[in-house]
Amino acid sequence: MRRLVALAAVALLAACAEAPVVVGSKEPTQDRILGEMFALLLEDADIRVERRIGLGDSGENFEALRQEAIDLYPEYLGNAVNLVGAPPTTDPDAALASVRAAFAELGLVFLEPLGFESDYAVVVRRELVADDGVDGVSDLRPLAPGLTLGVTQNFAARPADGLDVALDRYGLDFDEVVVTEGSDRVPLYEALIGGEIDVMVGYSSDPEIVDFGFAELRFDLPIATSYEAVPLTSSAVLDREPRLRDALAPLAGRLDTPRMRALTRQVQIGGRSPRGAAAAGLAELGLLERTVAEPNVRLLIAANPLEVGSRTASRVLRAVREAMPGRNVAYLGSPRPLAEIPARNARLALAPAIAHFDVTPDGVVRDDRVEAVAAVGSTLLHAIARVDGPDRLGAATAIATGPEGSASHKLISVVAANRTPAPKIVPLDDPSEEAVIATLRRGAADVAVLLAARERPEVVPDREAAEDLRFIDAADWWEGAARLELPFLRLASLASPGPAGGEEQVRTVAMQTTLVGPSPPPVSVLGRQGPGSISTVLYPLTDANVLAINEALGPHPDVVPHLRRAAALTPEIRPAPTATNPRPGDAALLIVIVGFLGFAGWLLVRPRPAGRDPAE
Repeated sequence: MRRLVALAAVALLAACAEAPVVVGSKEPTQDRILGEMFALLLEDADIRVERRIGLGDSGENFEALRQEAIDLYPEYLGNAVNLVGAPPTTDPDAALASVRAAFAELGLVFLEPLGFESDYAVVVRRELVADDGVDGVSDLRPLAPGLTLGVTQNFAARPADGLDVALDRYGLDFDEVVVTEGSDRVPLYEALIGGEIDVMVGYSSDPEIVDFGFAELRFDLPIATSYEAVPLTSSAVLDREPRLRDALAPLAGRLDTPRMRALTRQVQIGGRSPRGAAAAGLAELGLLERTVAEPNVRLLIAANPLEVGSRTASRVLRAVREAMPGRNVAYLGSPRPLAEIPARNARLALAPAIAHFDVTPDGVVRDDRVEAVAAVGSTLLHAIARVDGPDRLGAATAIATGPEGSASHKLISVVAANRTPAPKIVPLDDPSEEAVIATLRRGAADVAVLLAARERPEVVPDREAAEDLRFIDAADWWEGAARLELPFLRLASLASPGPAGGEEQVRTVAMQTTLVGPSPPPVSVLGRQGPGSISTVLYPLTDANVLAINEALGPHPDVVPHLRRAAALTPEIRPAPTATNPRPGDAALLIVIVGFLGFAGWLLVRPRPAGRDPAE
């Protein structure tokens, strides 16, 4: 009997010694990744782990830790300050010391900070900053009555540092406040892209801020304590499993905001699991064997760096991600986007229609190596000159463009080919608005051209500082042979700064902005060496992908017929109707045959006279 009791006691002690460390986390993607990082590092230290990732919000995880339902989870100092009612402070060191003292009374322990903060971020579209000179949140005060704000339900419900506190602190009175359910901020970013809201509250570590080229406004009047990320556990857990502190110590101070944005992007955009992203992040830091990380293939869209972040570019990025789920879709900045497709540096490109053509000594030739996948907007020719310079593009003697081979350089090459004498073309390696304006002011060119969407008001970034500049007529050259060479252009107008602060309309030309992919190879690559041979041909998107992208883009015009279009976008040609009566003789014979068949059928079914012998 004593032996049985002893064995039971040993078994019980062994079971207690082997109790797993239960790792929890909150619901957002970033917290799930951090929770998985904790779990992977503990497992790498031969510590048994049980996961309760995505348990709930801060309050639920905090109570779960106090009730020993979990042993460890990632928390943020601002949340911890609110949970214990400590005084707010923007000093991370002071905040950490404050919550450590308060939580120690509860038997809870903050380990070393991870190295990044996940503060609230007020996010707007880039054109709001360019149009109105908005820099800090306070600058929204005079604009707020005409704007719509979007926030999550979690932010709206926070009593200490939520919606009401922010509105009171900054004196903001928005026309409308849209509140989405839970803590998911993806619907808010989609609404910001679509123009349904003008301002939103997210987190500084959200990858969408960089992906979609949004602007993050400065908190010039802070409303919350620093939100530095810190592992939170309990003294009882550390006593039970003393290896835990050492297992997590290598992660202290190693995670910054760009890294967390990249890891979150892998999950939200690339379709990777939070555990796979966590393993990849630890492998990059040298804290885990790289073989644990999952592969993640990227799909790049080449685009002019000046266009990345525009409303059109953001809409395209969202549509491609929606149409091709599970792919890590991102932009590749390039002054010659279409050239990146044959070079196999990008799968797609965003470019104006002129980029589909090459200017040769024999004229304008279409580049059939690429095809249009969708028409996504309009690109306008902006011709800028000094106020004492020419008043039309056709009168320019020297024209500054983007680099050789860029869309603007191609277009002005056509202008030059149809002018006598031809103007001098000045290609700029830096095609930014600042470089263009500097070129005009130092006299290296009397006109500079930019191809940009109408929605990009920063083409002349500071109207007050650019009082000596104006838009000029950019359509006067488009007639005769030039119109025949570039039939896909159309007339448009631009608002140019006029005298006394007014505006005047000037003529220009516009063209479609297109999403472009590789076209089918001219011949099949199969059959010569068998289907097992490796092909270097970059195949076009499937019809299903093309149709899915167009559906995700929503209502849009057809691709102009002058461009090579994807097969799925080519209109179906109905067969010509066949003549009803091609030859009268055939028709008469057909009538006789039909009549005979009808008579024969009547003979078979006609009623017999009563009383007659059927054999007669």
